[in-house]
Amino acid sequence: MSSRRYSSEESEMCRMVGVVFRSRFPRESLQALRTVAGTGRIPEETELGHRDGWGIVAYEAGSPTQIGKSERPAHVDPSFDSAMDDADSLSPPSILIAHVRAASAGSVSLRNTHPFISDSLVLAHNGTVRGHIPAGSRTPKGETDSEKLFMLVADRYERTHDLRESVAGVVKEDLKGTTYNGMVLLVSDGSRLVGFRKVNHQDWEWYYKLRLAERLTDVMLYQEVPEGCAADGRVSEVGDGELVTVGLDLRVAREKLF
Repeated sequence: MSSRRYSSEESEMCRMVGVVFRSRFPRESLQALRTVAGTGRIPEETELGHRDGWGIVAYEAGSPTQIGKSERPAHVDPSFDSAMDDADSLSPPSILIAHVRAASAGSVSLRNTHPFISDSLVLAHNGTVRGHIPAGSRTPKGETDSEKLFMLVADRYERTHDLRESVAGVVKEDLKGTTYNGMVLLVSDGSRLVGFRKVNHQDWEWYYKLRLAERLTDVMLYQEVPEGCAADGRVSEVGDGELVTVGLDLRVAREKLF
């Protein structure tokens, strides 16, 4: 387990991937994430890797299921391999979100490990929101700002049943007046995957990337993978302030929120 700790002025350093797939699950997406857990660069840090736990959640019969979760570094954890095997057996079409963490806000513990689940929703987040986050009707189980943010998305979704509108409302309205160096979100309700990216610290723009890879049988939203993971797809950058929605039919919609 990593001993790295960050000050409250820094951001939650994470890497994650979200996949919508209509055929076999692309195992290479998780293999790439495992590699990044050991080798990924972090702003202003000499130690490489995102070593403070990992989680994988996928939808089975429309409901979110924890495929695997651990406080250990993904790149040396045998249970990550077991989780990849379980992902191979998922029935398409489906959605999977995976996350590897380098802790800042909140201790290294299972309750603070992404992705978070609430009813039918799943969320993974990269970035630390500083300042006041409005309280939702749900009580977080851990200490992270990420889970508090998720509670707001879940509250909005309960009212609107519209994932795109719920995510957009949180980042444009609920977080108005808060500060963060950057924010990358992956959120799903089982019928679509929503990704959002915002950068406020331009020196760290390289870190708060989000890429979209469109292939014939799957669409992937990812932050960082080894070269060539999605080489057979059409890869594009998600712009600053852009929200991307991917349906189970692999149709992609993109819009600028800021």
